[in-house]
Amino acid sequence: MNNETNKQVETFEDNFFDWLLGPNSKEVSNVGKNQNKIENGNKEVRVEQLEWEELDPLDSEEIDYPYDHESQPLTSGEVPTVYNRFETVLQKRLKAKIEAKPPRFPWENNLVNYDAEYPDVELNNWFSPINLWASQMKNIKWGKLSIPLTENVFAQLLQSCQEVPSDLLPGSRLVRAVNSLFPNQSQSLNDLAGLVLVGGTRDGELMSNGITSYNTATPKQQMLLSLLAAQEIISSLSLTCHLNQSVTKRQWQTALGWVSIEAEYYIPQNHSSTCLKVKGQLPEAASFQLQGRGVEATAQRLDAGTLCVELFDPQPEQTYQLIIKFLNWEQSLKFVVRLQEFRA
Repeated sequence: MNNETNKQVETFEDNFFDWLLGPNSKEVSNVGKNQNKIENGNKEVRVEQLEWEELDPLDSEEIDYPYDHESQPLTSGEVPTVYNRFETVLQKRLKAKIEAKPPRFPWENNLVNYDAEYPDVELNNWFSPINLWASQMKNIKWGKLSIPLTENVFAQLLQSCQEVPSDLLPGSRLVRAVNSLFPNQSQSLNDLAGLVLVGGTRDGELMSNGITSYNTATPKQQMLLSLLAAQEIISSLSLTCHLNQSVTKRQWQTALGWVSIEAEYYIPQNHSSTCLKVKGQLPEAASFQLQGRGVEATAQRLDAGTLCVELFDPQPEQTYQLIIKFLNWEQSLKFVVRLQEFRA
């Protein structure tokens, strides 16, 4: 019974190597049998001494292993070399067969080329950070008129408006915010920024033609549109709070829904120091980070709802930064909070 079982195992092994190695199956099978004879000591096998160090095992799949009676005896130190070569040939055969006929999921009847079937999908960037905040673009208006922008221009303006120092003069902030869009045009931008600040473009010739597209506008019109948009973005990201006055509110539309912010600067009852309190309504899990002047306060929630953060004894007539970040997104949104003791 055991003899029959052993024969079946040997037959299975022979068939497996015949299928796997194809034309070279007999050759490699003989290598395996000769190795067994070496280990058992039943017969001394002589092989021709080869310069194995000079052979790259990946140069070729088909390398002959000559065995004859005139070759030198195979020493015990050379046995691992034969094993390594056999393993290399085996791995290359397996790799070639898998590449020629890749494995399939159980529900796949035929091979599927996913790159050809979904050419527009970028696996490394399923969610674009621009799209998260770009919904607000439709709410950026000049008076009652929508400012025509492209998503790319809006994204650049949004990024630069958050990076411009808040202690600059209004005109300098506008020019700094759009400067990257119009390099080497500082003088023209300064002239137009002055008109934007005083409202000189409301009846001006630049806007009288009814610009409907940013891409079809002239370079000077594009500068004006960018400055107007930057002014609105900076205003939307700024909250000015007066001590013991009504709360200051802002809203920002995102791809996930509306973000509502309320900031209040007040003196709590039974408390001698002031407090800056920021409360927000969020459409998804997010965090608040309120920081400035060497102090910081944070808060976080794991689902949609209300989030609140407070700073006690903030310095008057100073600015603080509120950073909102959705937990499942990379890009954050930054607001500037200004504190004033008295209303101007």
